Amino acid sequence: MRNLAIGIILTLWLCMLCSSARAAKGPVILNVTVPPGKWKALKLRNLPKGAFVAVEVESSGEVTVAFVDTGDYQRFPYPTRPLMLGKVEKRLAFSVSIPAAGNYFVVVTNHQAREPQEVKITVSAARGGADQIEAASRILHEFERQLHRIFLFDPFPIRIEKCGVPKAFLDTSGIVLCAEYVYYLYDAVGERQRAVDALSFSIFHEVGHLLLANWNHQLSTTKEAADQFATVLMVMLNQKERVIATAKYFIENPSVSETLMKLFRDDRHPLSVERARNVLRWAKDPEFPRRWQEVLVPHMQTALLKSLQRRPTTWTNLDLVNKELAIRRHTVPESIKTSPRDISWPFPDVGFPGVGISQL
Repeated sequence: MRNLAIGIILTLWLCMLCSSARAAKGPVILNVTVPPGKWKALKLRNLPKGAFVAVEVESSGEVTVAFVDTGDYQRFPYPTRPLMLGKVEKRLAFSVSIPAAGNYFVVVTNHQAREPQEVKITVSAARGGADQIEAASRILHEFERQLHRIFLFDPFPIRIEKCGVPKAFLDTSGIVLCAEYVYYLYDAVGERQRAVDALSFSIFHEVGHLLLANWNHQLSTTKEAADQFATVLMVMLNQKERVIATAKYFIENPSVSETLMKLFRDDRHPLSVERARNVLRWAKDPEFPRRWQEVLVPHMQTALLKSLQRRPTTWTNLDLVNKELAIRRHTVPESIKTSPRDISWPFPDVGFPGVGISQL
């Protein structure tokens, strides 16, 4: 190993991320002073292959940050294949998927400044796993299938991908769920079904924003309208207990919400305590879904409206349904009137049986 006199090794023990152990809780925060022309390193020990590590670096001035394996750390300051190398002017956030089990290092270098730089390093780790991605993909596919059976709207992409930054959803014209959010949500919540419930509500929330915007609703950009939409739709889809359980969990575990919101710098995912209380109140109000029918009915599939006309639910507003069907008999093309076919309410598969985020 090369002479490391110019560096100070700050060892961070992360929990073993393996099938028999819980992932490390985070974030872990470290404040360091990096002298001019020097560097300091944070050692992440025993990371398994496939783990995700989220890093945020905040600095009082310009510094360089590198994420390297043991081999490149020994070659520092001349790494050959860093997993990440970037300049930090004030703040930089990124995430890395670990390619092979071993020790890794976050190295901060003060190359340019003539004075010491105060640096704050925040690190969180989560288990990776193709099964978690596959489970989340199945949830998304089911959402998309059911949405097209329920509502009329312009199609938009809905998928999951590795975003490379600590975000829940990418800002696009569709729904792009970040794999990093799936990993960290599971590790923060810990219990499989609760993680699935929380993930489902997050996706319904995003669906609310997109559909309300698609329908030119004046409140499409507000968190409260999206929360209301998510709550109403989950209740309508026989997911009342799921949304209640999610709201109760975040009310009773505010630290989980605070940790994830801080890591992802996202005040929409997951629920805050205040928003969870509102969701719980709405979910328990039997009249709440009915009050939303004026917004939803004009955008429902014709086949669904006919089904609700034949067999009204507790939240069905028959006057609105009959009025909308009367309008469509004169104005809606036949292709819309009959699509999709063979619809019935309630949908038998909407509970997503067997879909979840599995422990590794």
